[in-house]
Formats: sequence, C-alpha cells, structure tokens
Amino acid sequence: MTNDTREIHIRALAARDSLDAVTALLHLAYAPLAACGMDFAAATQSAQTTRRCVAAGQCFVAERAGAVVGTVTVSGPYEEAVQVPWLRDADTAHFHQFAVHPDHQGMGIGRRLVEACENWARERRYRRLALDIVEGAEELRALYARLGYREIGREQIAGRQTRSVIMRKSLDRSPLAGHMHMLARYHVWATHCLLDALAALPEADYRRDARLFFGSVHATLGHLLVVERELWWQRFVQGASPHVRLDADIEPARARLAEQLARTAAGWGPWLETVCDGQLEGLLAYRTLRGAEVALPFAAALTHVFNHATHHRGQITAALSAMGHASPELDLVCLLQQEAAAR
Repeated sequence: MTNDTREIHIRALAARDSLDAVTALLHLAYAPLAACGMDFAAATQSAQTTRRCVAAGQCFVAERAGAVVGTVTVSGPYEEAVQVPWLRDADTAHFHQFAVHPDHQGMGIGRRLVEACENWARERRYRRLALDIVEGAEELRALYARLGYREIGREQIAGRQTRSVIMRKSLDRSPLAGHMHMLARYHVWATHCLLDALAALPEADYRRDARLFFGSVHATLGHLLVVERELWWQRFVQGASPHVRLDADIEPARARLAEQLARTAAGWGPWLETVCDGQLEGLLAYRTLRGAEVALPFAAALTHVFNHATHHRGQITAALSAMGHASPELDLVCLLQQEAAAR
C-alpha cells in the first residue's frame, strides 16, 4: 500500500456509508487507549450512539479506495446537560468521534479531518473550536497541540470516570496571524530537517571549527538555542528582559541540544494561538542586552526570530557542503509544496 495522500478524499458522510463500519473504525482506533484503562466512549459505543452523535452535527469521513479510513463529527455548543462553560459557549463549536484507522495513521489524514471541522465552524461564524480528551492520553493531546489546540482547563464531566482535558483553538485569524503561523510551521519543519541531516554527521566534524560566526556546528546550534529559548521566548512569552551570553554553551550534550532545539521550535505555534490580532499588530517592549529600552513592531520582531534561525541554518548547510556532506533543502517553498500535496 502506498502513502500517496492524493488517494484519500475527505467528504461529508453520505447515506450510502455504513454507520456500523464507522462505529467499528472508532472501536479499532480507540482500542489501544481503552486497553490502558482510559475512559473513551468511542472505544465501546454502539452504532445507535454513533447515529445519534452524527445526527447532532456534521460527520466527515476520509475515504480511500472505497473504504472509510477516518472519521470526525463536528457540531455546535453542547447542551446544558454538559456543565462545562467552555463547551457550552455560544461562539464555540466542538468536534468528537475523531478516529483514523491504525494502518493509515501518520499520513496527515487526521489533520485534514480537523481542517474540515474548522472550515465547517468558520462557515457558521463560530469563533472557536474545542474538544475534550481523557486525562492521560498524552499522545493524542500532543497531536492536537501540533494542530494548534491549547489546553484551557481540566474538568470532571458527568458520567466519566476520569477528568477531561479541554483544548481550544481560535478560528477568527487575520491574514497577519495566518502568516505568522505559517512561519512557525516552517521553523519547526526546517529545524527537524536540519537536525535529521546532522544526525549522521561525525562527531569530529560536528565539533571542529567550521569557520562559522560561532565556530563549530555545535556552537552555532547552541547559539540558536540561547537566542530562541533564553532570550526571545522570555521577551515574547514571559515579558522579561534577560541578560544572556550569546555564545553560552547551555547544552553541551549533542543529543540533548537537538532535543531542546526541536522542543523550543514546537512551542511557538501553540503560543501563537493565545495571541490576539491586536497584540500582533502592537509593539513588543523590552530591554536590550545593553540595557536600552526599545519597543518594536510585535509581528516584525517575531519574524526576526524565525529569520535569525533561517540565517544560521543556512550557515550550517553551507558548512556541511564544504565538509563534503549532504545538505538538506530548507527552502520555504519545499514545505509549501509538501502541504499542498497533502491537501
């Protein structure tokens, strides 16, 4: 079986689709979580329950070669019986019964199904889209976080054995917000591409002076971590003005440094979900390393963070070529082409 996502079609549930098959798909997808003791209704629900949930909203399915390999249902706010304000807000839609067949996971199907829910909600002028998952389902929570959903609270929902994590995403983005999210996605993608390429780099080449601005590949990566995590993240997220050494070797261990770079890059997207348009269009005030107080355009300063990383990634790829090693293609257009092909 190929992984060509062009073979997969996202569409609304049709009368010809079997709700028994959709229910079986839910059981299969949630079986591993249920085996770990997590209270997911989708792991055991009846076809009648599936029918009732589908009737209350809009069900989308992912079809491949005539078979349903993914599903999700989106609807408006929960009824008053659900005593969770976030899920009853009039401006908030929610999705549930989300599943992808285990043999088809990792192909972007889940992202496309969630995008279909987001488009449905936007068309009906909902400002936010929410979901709830059982506390402890960390892999599932991480997936939603990658899709831009952030945790806003934890609640004990009536009828469930364990607490639920409530996650939400803002849907009313401005073009500027969309652009910043695109840059954040590119930053994550390019960081992973570079780190994957560096994984095979011999230790001697990784540590030696490659005549980069900070000397070695390791020192350059260390500089990136210092600038991003210890300086700009503190300025943007914490509202602080730390004083740091730009050449500090804060993560001497190679594997740990790569892990922290990837983790830091992944944090910008979820954080951007908490930033309103007014903040993006405003100013970022902080104190420079020399003690001067400045106020820069917020979005432009954040663009600098991503551009700074691009600059040093380019230096490292040039060094790889000079050493005779393969260099990854990190052009933004490569990511855009990949995303277009996955739609």
